[in-house]
Amino acid sequence: MSRPTLLAILSFPAAVIGYAVTAAVLTSVLPSNEGLGGVLLIFLPLFVAALCMVPFLIPYLDRMAKRDLEAHRAATAADRTRPQPETPED
Repeated sequence: MSRPTLLAILSFPAAVIGYAVTAAVLTSVLPSNEGLGGVLLIFLPLFVAALCMVPFLIPYLDRMAKRDLEAHRAATAADRTRPQPETPED
């Protein structure tokens, strides 16, 4: 298993920890779950969880992008070496 794949797998526990810590802090700070406090309690922990996942996912996404770029370059090079059919002129 490569390092980027391992980091991608570890991104989920990092997100869970970030979500749990943020939710615990918000529930202890916010007085009630009505109005803006309820919306913050839903969306802010999800946002923090996503931010916790990003550093772990970047190497995996970078590896996939490099693989796709190399495949595109190979396909482009194959198209350039293939002879083009002649078009009939009037």
